[in-house]
Amino acid sequence: MIRLSTSDADFATRFTALVQDRRESDAGVTQDVAAIIASVRRDAETAVRDLTQKHDRHDLEATGWQIDAADCKAAFDALDPELRTALELAATRIRAYHEKQRPLDSDSVDSAGVRLGARWLPVDAAGIYVPGGRAAYPSSLLMNAIPAKVAGVGRLAMVTPTPDGQINPLVLAAAHLAGVDEVWRVGGAQAVAALAYGAGRIKPVDVITGPGNAWVAEAKRQVYGVVGIDMVAGPSEIVVVADALNDPEWTAADLLSQAEHDVTTQSILFTDDAAFADKVADAVDRQLRDLATEAVARVAWNTNGAIVVVETLADAIPLVD
Repeated sequence: MIRLSTSDADFATRFTALVQDRRESDAGVTQDVAAIIASVRRDAETAVRDLTQKHDRHDLEATGWQIDAADCKAAFDALDPELRTALELAATRIRAYHEKQRPLDSDSVDSAGVRLGARWLPVDAAGIYVPGGRAAYPSSLLMNAIPAKVAGVGRLAMVTPTPDGQINPLVLAAAHLAGVDEVWRVGGAQAVAALAYGAGRIKPVDVITGPGNAWVAEAKRQVYGVVGIDMVAGPSEIVVVADALNDPEWTAADLLSQAEHDVTTQSILFTDDAAFADKVADAVDRQLRDLATEAVARVAWNTNGAIVVVETLADAIPLVD
């Protein structure tokens, strides 16, 4: 973790180096992904099956390509009541938010007597990528699947890696709650390629959304134009601005909420209190020991994390920008 203070003589140089470190993925990712996409386009299901065996260590013919809707419902029914209530609340709030985003059709006649208008129609099929390697993210599933359902997308196909053939039941429960139509046991760049071009039983979609690692992000970039995408996301990052009135344990948890995603993640705290900065640093170290994702989060924090002490919180704002 890098400790900086605006009162340091070399602050400007060190801070510039911090923010200009783009933490890009290895250049070889682009070539690797291009080869994977070409393989899926050429060999379809065979390529997807071979790559799944290689990276996720299970045979799709043995474990099954698709997870049945009944299994998703069973996972939802088996949830702890408190957890089920939390998922349902999240789904309700997400749906309500996106309902308000739906654009309205227009139809009018102008002064020249010309009829003008616009109709908004959903795509026929959308694909969502749900990470399933280092951790499971039911929230990401809900935030990608529910807007598609609100829009009226006819077919919603979800892909998710299942290392060793295993999948987190919470993800299946979220898939049931969101109304996902298809759940495929494939991940990585090969899953993105299968959604874009089709691969046997996996039929192509019109749009692909959802977060993933460097290979998934690069695959989405390369298939853009064949399909629509949400964005090409870079490494995860979070900035927290906090004074000493905040709870250092909560602040530490906020910083680690992103650090656990990937070793390239960057978490930065700006504070006007050096003693508070010390408490947060100590809290991060304590919480890291309890994280199931400690191996990843500790590398991210030690390599890319930063605490910046400023004279006033107002001084932090231009630095955040």
